[in-house]
Amino acid sequence: MDKQRRFDKRLGEIRSALQSMKVEALRLTLQKNVSWLIGGRSHVNSASEPACCQFLITSDKCVLISNNIENRRLIEEEIGFAQGGITDNEMWSWFDPSELGAIVARHAPAGGRLLLDSEAEGDLLGLRTKLDGEDSQEARAIGRLTAEAISQAAFDVARGDSEFKIAGKLAYRCLERGLEPIVNLVAVDERIYERRHPLPTDKCVGEYAMLIVCTRKNGIVLSATRLVRFGPAPDELKRRHRAVAEIDARLIDATRPGVKLADLFRQMQAFYREAGFPEEYRHHHQGGLVGYNSREKIMTKAESLVVEAGQMYAWNPSVAGAKSEDTIFVEQAGNELLTSSGDFPSISVKAGGRVWERPDILIR
Repeated sequence: MDKQRRFDKRLGEIRSALQSMKVEALRLTLQKNVSWLIGGRSHVNSASEPACCQFLITSDKCVLISNNIENRRLIEEEIGFAQGGITDNEMWSWFDPSELGAIVARHAPAGGRLLLDSEAEGDLLGLRTKLDGEDSQEARAIGRLTAEAISQAAFDVARGDSEFKIAGKLAYRCLERGLEPIVNLVAVDERIYERRHPLPTDKCVGEYAMLIVCTRKNGIVLSATRLVRFGPAPDELKRRHRAVAEIDARLIDATRPGVKLADLFRQMQAFYREAGFPEEYRHHHQGGLVGYNSREKIMTKAESLVVEAGQMYAWNPSVAGAKSEDTIFVEQAGNELLTSSGDFPSISVKAGGRVWERPDILIR
C-alpha cells in the first residue's frame, strides 16, 4: 500500500471513530498515533512520547501542525506524498510556542468537542494495533530484519566484551537495517540471573550473554531476545531454558482470536507450574499486545482485552538465567512467528498439536 492510500485509509478510520464517539475533532499529539497515521517517524527524541508534529482532524479538515524546524523535513521525508488529504499545513515559530495554541484555536470547531488522543486511547488502540493485509506485510518485513539484526549481533559477541559494547553491536546491526533499537538491554553471566530489565553496564562477558531488543521502523515495534554462551551450557541452565521455551510455545499457541488476556494470564500461571517454576512469573511481566508501543497492553490477571486476528503479540517468559521472546502475528488459521531466523539454533517444542521452533542458546 502506498503512503497516500494508507494515510487516506487511516484518516477515514479516525473520522468514523469521531462519529462513533460523537466528537467533532481529535488532536493527535503522541508519537504512537502520529506515526501510525503517517506511516513514518514522528520523533526527534526517540524517548519522548509527544510527537514532533500534531494533526487536528475533523469531518472535513486534517491540519498538520509543526514548528518551522520540522515542517519541510516531515513532508518530504516522513509523510512522503503530495499532502493529499492534508487540508491545511500550519507552522509555528520554534521560539514562540504561543503560536501553537493560536493555530489550534483557529481550527478547532466552534462549540464542538476537541479531544486529545490521550482521551481517545480506547478507540485509537483498536485502530493502531489491527494490521490488515498490506500493513501486515510491512510488519513481516520488519520482523525479518529484527531477527537478522539480533542474530548477527549474537554471533558478533566476543568473550571479554562489555555489556555496553554488546549493546553497541546490537544497535549497529539494527541501524544498518533501518531499525531503531528503542529498547536495547544486555546482561552477562551472573546479571542474567539477577536482572530482568538489564540496562547495559561495563561488566564483561566471561561465559554467557543475553541480548534483548525492541526495534522500531515507521512506528511499528517488534521484540526479540537471544542467548549466547561460550562453551557447553550446564544442565541446570538447559533445564531453565527448556522451561521458558515450553512456556513461550504454549503461550504462542494459546493466543487465539476471542481469548481474553485475563484468561491467558491464568493459563500462563499453569504453564509455569507445569514447567516446574510456579513462582517465577511474579518477577517480570510476561509481555502482551504490541504495535506502535513496545507493549500496547500487558497481560495481567484483570485485563479484559480480547485477542483479535490481525494483532501482534510478544510474550517474554523468564526464569532466572533464561528467557524466550519473539513477536507473533495472530491469524485465524494459526499464528505466525515474525522474528524467527533460520540461521539461529532452535529447539522444537510441541504445543496445541503444532511444533514451534523456539530460539536455543547459541553455543560459541
